[in-house]
Amino acid sequence: MDEQRAIAEALSDVDGLLGGLDRLIAKKRDLKQAAMQQLLTGQTRLPGFHGEWEVKRLGDVVDTDPENLGSDTRRDFRFNYIALEDVDRGFLRSHSEQLFASAPSRARRKLRPDDVLVSTVRPNLQSHLHFKGEAGSWVCSTGFCVVRCREGVTHPGYVFFHLFAGCVNRQIDALLTGSNYPAINSGDVRALQIPFPSHPEQTAIAEVLTEMDLELAALEQRREKTRALKQAMMQELLTGKTRLV
Repeated sequence: MDEQRAIAEALSDVDGLLGGLDRLIAKKRDLKQAAMQQLLTGQTRLPGFHGEWEVKRLGDVVDTDPENLGSDTRRDFRFNYIALEDVDRGFLRSHSEQLFASAPSRARRKLRPDDVLVSTVRPNLQSHLHFKGEAGSWVCSTGFCVVRCREGVTHPGYVFFHLFAGCVNRQIDALLTGSNYPAINSGDVRALQIPFPSHPEQTAIAEVLTEMDLELAALEQRREKTRALKQAMMQELLTGKTRLV
């Protein structure tokens, strides 16, 4: 009984740590949502910024789907491919290596660093991505609308965070209402209306929200490591492979 009790207490301690991380992550997510609501609407201004914001059609300040693979692409062209299922709410979970000759027919949109991928198929799942750029050639599915910001005019991080904000999601929901198939197109993306401050203020807002994202990602990574540790402890302690002193 003493050893059973010691094992149970050790595993309960890890459960307590996991519970604390879960609560902290939930709190940080709520704080980020509140920050987005305040910063992306101009309700709260960062220090040093003034002046009016202007609501603009996205298509008037960015370029969409600027580069695509044509039928004259070399058949031996190799690239990294991002499909819709590879993206999970802003995170690139995986990708595949493809040869143009055998690649999926949807593998057509060429990417550059800082492109923003807007999911046009089931956009309510929010499989959007701020592509930071990796080595090699990258292509994404035509299930995305590729948004390329204009230097000094629009900031990719600012546009990206708006894809998860209320003002954009309400517009997308209105487009989907009554539709038999939950999808939008690149024209719909260009028609989205977003409030824009000056480019320096866009940059500052994006930096604040990115820092919050990085903090959340670090906490989630710590939680995954703690879960893996608990599984390893259970394997060792519940089988007697490792004995508590």
